[in-house]
Amino acid sequence: MTERLQLPAALRDDIVAHARAEAPKEACGLVAGRDARPTRVIRCANAHPSAVTRYTIDPREQLRAFRDMEANGEELFAIYHSHPATQAYPSPTDRAESHYPEAIYVLVSLRDAAPDVRAFRIRDGWVREVTLA
Repeated sequence: MTERLQLPAALRDDIVAHARAEAPKEACGLVAGRDARPTRVIRCANAHPSAVTRYTIDPREQLRAFRDMEANGEELFAIYHSHPATQAYPSPTDRAESHYPEAIYVLVSLRDAAPDVRAFRIRDGWVREVTLA
């Protein structure tokens, strides 16, 4: 059975808008959730020195976001980032640096005129696509 993710259009649009605003750098952020449903997007700064080809969520922002989610009865639902010039598929670096196996990883490619948004589970280096609905 294929896993499905119901990502509301408003959240998807917010993620794409963030990706476009940060291009040519990679945008990154978190999606909070409650009761196994995404509730909101939390935009974060890309703190990686090579922000054009890699991302690292600023640790202070990540800590604030986690505390805020906990205070609101939410949990980490997904982690997102953009690929401004490549496909929406986890790179070897993305796979190696995926430290939250319970989270869904949402990728946005801006390679073509229309953004391509895809979602994945990444565990122990393997990748499985999650159907976006």
